[in-house]
Amino acid sequence: MMDEPSLQDRIAQAVVDLGAWLETMRQPGGYGGPVAHWWQNRFQYTGPGLDWRYEGILIGYATLHEKTGDAAWRGRLDVAADDVIAGQRPDGSYRASRFEMNPDTLGTPHEAAATHGLLAAQPHLSNGEKAVEVARRNLDNLVEKLWDGRGFNDRPGVSGRVPNKLATLAHALMCYVRLTGDGGYLPYAKAALDDVLRYQMAQGPNVGAVHQYAPGGAAGDGRFFPYYNARCVPALVLGADLLGDERYLEAARGIKSFLDGTMHHDGSWPQIVYVNGRRAAWPRWLAGTADILLAYGSLGEAMPDVALRRLLDSQLPSGGFRTATGFQAQIRQAAPSAADYRDVVPVVGWNDKALRLLATMLPSPTTLPAPETAATELPVTVGAAPALFRESPEAMELRIGHEAAYAWDKHAPWATTANGQVNVR
Repeated sequence: MMDEPSLQDRIAQAVVDLGAWLETMRQPGGYGGPVAHWWQNRFQYTGPGLDWRYEGILIGYATLHEKTGDAAWRGRLDVAADDVIAGQRPDGSYRASRFEMNPDTLGTPHEAAATHGLLAAQPHLSNGEKAVEVARRNLDNLVEKLWDGRGFNDRPGVSGRVPNKLATLAHALMCYVRLTGDGGYLPYAKAALDDVLRYQMAQGPNVGAVHQYAPGGAAGDGRFFPYYNARCVPALVLGADLLGDERYLEAARGIKSFLDGTMHHDGSWPQIVYVNGRRAAWPRWLAGTADILLAYGSLGEAMPDVALRRLLDSQLPSGGFRTATGFQAQIRQAAPSAADYRDVVPVVGWNDKALRLLATMLPSPTTLPAPETAATELPVTVGAAPALFRESPEAMELRIGHEAAYAWDKHAPWATTANGQVNVR
């Protein structure tokens, strides 16, 4: 009997298999594919998205190049950076930067996340000076379009604060300052982080949690998403160091306590915790769990082992990670009886988070194994109908009996659909 691989061996194999899968998702202009999300889904538009998927791709590939010294990772990194550079529009925004609402542009937190990726990876880029220029133009445009004199709105002309998006923007602004020494963005970063603190619960059963949204910039909306709370942590930790303000570190620790208290025994988290104690338990992220684990790492805290193993167990034979469990239960919030197609379909903009996390967990220096990937074929449901999900390096499809309910050629920016049950917006 062969010995079970160690956790480090599993991480090493997982990251190279994921890297191989990501390369199957490339097409002219960048990384494409369908999007499954809590808010909306995009299964018809499958073209490149210059959104938060590039944060994890750029940081992940830069980290892999740094830890392995393998020029192949730098080659992938340069190609990904060139996607963002070439996709910048004349006003400084990025093409197709709204993830679940692509191919629209001026996406939040997506443009700031892509810019953060550029800046974090800049020391490893062949075109580093150009990357800094592109990042500055994007940040200037975000300030121009979203700053209202006191803070940043989520959309131009619509007053409202979204703390996790503010944290991502602050992170990009602070990375620019740290990289260039230009402190001009620091007041904007501080204002963004101060708004995160403004909407954090100071007492009660959800102490430490941050409201998802503050309409009109006033009181929070009483919804606490563990995933989006975790997205705030790395920026708060950096802010404590760069701005010399311990309040930000205490806020990050408060979020960590909220995450500790809401994790299920299987290493998953509910989608939403409401101020009245009610929960939306489903869907529960799989690939996206990497950002929650990254929050623990940012604080120097041990990651919950059960959550890390749950993430690793969700990797498909193709090398991509499943998106979630429980999309079938999103509306009624009853425990799901089968895997919904949105649970299983791997999405670049969730898998980048796994790439980034796993790359950070590798020792340095390290030597990685060869990829070991294969075609995927799994039973799923499309609505109430039993279906089959198939993925190869060339295509994804859903079949209901002999009918193609969904088909996507990975080289094409638009999918072909044959069944209205698949959410194709």
